[in-house]
Amino acid sequence: MSDEIIKVKDFIENKECKKALDLAKKMHRKDRINDYLEILDLLIAEKYLPAFEEKGQYYLYFDENHDNEDYGEKYFNQYLEIQPHSINLMCSKAMALSYKDLNKSIKLMDKALKSYDNFSEDEKPRITEEDIWMGKIELLVKKNDKKETLAELNNFEKEYPDNPKMILYKGILLSETGEDEDALKYLETSLKRDNTILALNAKGNALYNLRRYSEALEVYDKCISHEKEVDDLDIITNFNSKAAFSAIELENYNEAIKYLNKTINMLNEHGRLKDDLEKIYRQCSFEKERLLKQYNIQDRKFSRFKFLSSKTALIVLILFIIGYFILTYLGY
Repeated sequence: MSDEIIKVKDFIENKECKKALDLAKKMHRKDRINDYLEILDLLIAEKYLPAFEEKGQYYLYFDENHDNEDYGEKYFNQYLEIQPHSINLMCSKAMALSYKDLNKSIKLMDKALKSYDNFSEDEKPRITEEDIWMGKIELLVKKNDKKETLAELNNFEKEYPDNPKMILYKGILLSETGEDEDALKYLETSLKRDNTILALNAKGNALYNLRRYSEALEVYDKCISHEKEVDDLDIITNFNSKAAFSAIELENYNEAIKYLNKTINMLNEHGRLKDDLEKIYRQCSFEKERLLKQYNIQDRKFSRFKFLSSKTALIVLILFIIGYFILTYLGY
């Protein structure tokens, strides 16, 4: 038994459970997970509510297999059995459920939202009503029900018109539902506040849908310049492939081949693809073969390196020679 466990037992005996929980968190920060969990179990045995939440949060966010994919729900349930009107724990349980049953997760988040004005005096919410509502919207986004999400965003906007997430999500959803002109207004506002890859990608899509291919390609190029900052294969595939298709629409086939090759090679590296990405892969491969046969162009690789034109190269060479003679004359 470690010294910390002995100390925790003394804390519990003296009804100083908060000190014991603080020590557990310290063990977590030091990556002493066994001691951390043992302390939490001692506190849970004493029905100390914050320990239930702490252990649930650990399995929700930190544990590699999330307690066999329970995501802390068991501990959130035990907490709610004792304090059923806890807004905080309803939200935590909703997040755990979001990995298993989105409909139940959304329903519980909605319950937390509707219960907000009647929360228990024993435990005030740590999260604002605005954030709970946005949490519900983000679950709807994850569910991919565009109609329901857009309706919820419209209601949210009436109460919180300046919420940055609302502006971003509404811009994306408007574009995905064919309202691209309106989408651009929201996306431009979002980009002025925070130049995110999500907003940039969605702006490119809206411009592409409006057949403003030159502007779309410019936006997709900006996305590509930040590609290393993105870990979402769907988004990366979108702006690379759409850059290729924009170049094709602009009849810039040499550039199109580069974008197509980049997309094809990138997807090849990921092995087996889900259906929508496989469809894009086949479309890019088809377009590449069509362009090579129809327009007799070179099979080029994508590169950010640009060769200087002959005229520019000659000017640089002349300036170099002049500089050389000046330095020689000065004795360098």
